[in-house]
Amino acid sequence: MAFARAITEIPAAMGHSDNISNQYRQQHVIQFVDQVILVTGAARGLGRAYTLALAERGAHVVALDLGCDADGEGRDSAYLDDVVDLAHDMGADVIGHCVDVRDEDALKAVIRDTLARFGRIDGLVCNAGVLICQEELGTDLGLYRRQMESNHFSTLACIQAVWPIMTEQGYGRIMITSGFSALYGDDLMAGYAASNAANIALMRSLALKGKEQGVRINALCPACYSRLSKRWVLPEQADEMTPDTIVPAMMWLMSAKAPNGEVITAGGGHYAVAGVQEGAGLRLAPAERRPETLASLWPNLKASPRNQTYGSFAQRLTRTMRSVIEGR
Repeated sequence: MAFARAITEIPAAMGHSDNISNQYRQQHVIQFVDQVILVTGAARGLGRAYTLALAERGAHVVALDLGCDADGEGRDSAYLDDVVDLAHDMGADVIGHCVDVRDEDALKAVIRDTLARFGRIDGLVCNAGVLICQEELGTDLGLYRRQMESNHFSTLACIQAVWPIMTEQGYGRIMITSGFSALYGDDLMAGYAASNAANIALMRSLALKGKEQGVRINALCPACYSRLSKRWVLPEQADEMTPDTIVPAMMWLMSAKAPNGEVITAGGGHYAVAGVQEGAGLRLAPAERRPETLASLWPNLKASPRNQTYGSFAQRLTRTMRSVIEGR
């Protein structure tokens, strides 16, 4: 199977990784033996690839999937049953729950069952979500609410369910799903982009909270051919834009040595770190603080190298306050 290829911790390097020694690969293979990992949206596309790859590497995977359509409607357990059966044929351990992760009671029941079986939860992969193309901005908030519920609030609910368990045991790995549209916008995916941008803000906030408690959380922005993205990925690109090209990034973010508070992009074999950067900016004297001044200086602001990064809201606010003090 495609996802069965060796997925290893590779030293940071730009360009191709052809020079990495086989010895290094063999010594640093990531495994998940006996770890208990929940995967939402686990039955098709990316979720299916995630579930089988984690199970193949020794994890006890708790797979959650409603079997709904791309708009979040309907229910069909057959997709999940197929993944569970395939995993069992591989000799792997996958436990399936046909549930809607937007249903808090059903989610709590899954958590209780998982703790009764294994006594711990080591990882959470938040993959469930919907993508609804919106040709127009519209006046109906229904599509926006549906995507916010499915993509953001369900992610939050899953994290809330496992967070106390992970902090108490002093270990946890969480991966949330976002998207390129959350980073850069898209004129046909306003609701999808907004809900996934909320996921990034949630992740960055929780990363600060979890780092002292052994819980690391990151975001993955995948680009691959699936039933959700087929409108944007050309058929001739489908063979190279497959879910298994995203799996290495997911596994890295779920590993013991995972980073914390990062946004990773992945697609077609290309992987990168994404982030927010600011230009150096400028400070205006009180008499110059007018819109006309900003308009005249706009080319300078735009041209300023965007190389200022901050690890938290507090760091960014400190920078502003320091600027005020230095300008007195």
